[in-house]
Amino acid sequence: MAVKQIVGVIALVSLATVAHAQTNRDGDRTQGQVSFGFDGQDYSTRRTSRVGWIAATVRLLPRWTLEAVATGGVYFGERFGGGASYVTWKPDAKTYLTAGGSRNSDTSSTAEWSASFEAGRTLYQSGRSGIRRSAIRAVETDFNVTERGYHLSPSINILLVNPTVVVYLPRDWALTLRAGAIRTTVAGASSWAPSGGAKLNVTLTRRLSVSPAVAFDSELSDILQINNVSSRAFGAGVHFWLTRSTSAGAYYFRVQYGANHLADDSYGVSYALRF
Repeated sequence: MAVKQIVGVIALVSLATVAHAQTNRDGDRTQGQVSFGFDGQDYSTRRTSRVGWIAATVRLLPRWTLEAVATGGVYFGERFGGGASYVTWKPDAKTYLTAGGSRNSDTSSTAEWSASFEAGRTLYQSGRSGIRRSAIRAVETDFNVTERGYHLSPSINILLVNPTVVVYLPRDWALTLRAGAIRTTVAGASSWAPSGGAKLNVTLTRRLSVSPAVAFDSELSDILQINNVSSRAFGAGVHFWLTRSTSAGAYYFRVQYGANHLADDSYGVSYALRF
């Protein structure tokens, strides 16, 4: 699992709550957000990647949000750059729709383009006045479909189908469960493989939270993973509010592959400012 794809998962999850993310630590509504970060990856075969990114999210209208992302760096010895944009519409307080895509310069390992659509809805929300005494505060379901194309010969396309359930618990804890499938199409021939993952967001203090996570075959990295070499990933992220409107995050994942004893360490840091 390449770091770029792990970050892709994190980005898609954040897109699922993009309108909620545009709040400060106290939950006050804000108009936008600027964030940037760095991601690194070290394979046991001594291959590495170093990628930087910057993203800006702006609330255009009360129900519409636009996000733009720019990335660049060195991926397995090849320099690349790219960008992405996503639009989110919230027709009501419990529903969101997000659509967008990305385009990267051609390399032999990174995705050349991607297109995605995601929808989510809160199915249940506790109506009790003492909400923190409720075993489950809310339940949200999300469904994401993403297709990616690679600059390879023969042609390779990847389709990711990821239904997700988010269970909001007392003390601002949240459990995310994802179970989906990956379709790999090589020169017109397709095959499917399962994927899934789980993440638990644990709020330790008003400023600090941690998110241990596990996943299997959740994303594609390079030619090895495109050829359906299975992978298992485990790690955690941390999020800390520096001020009322600024926060920092970091993550680390250890990924183990089912062939050739291949493994990698993926890690990254980020900073966000809400305004």
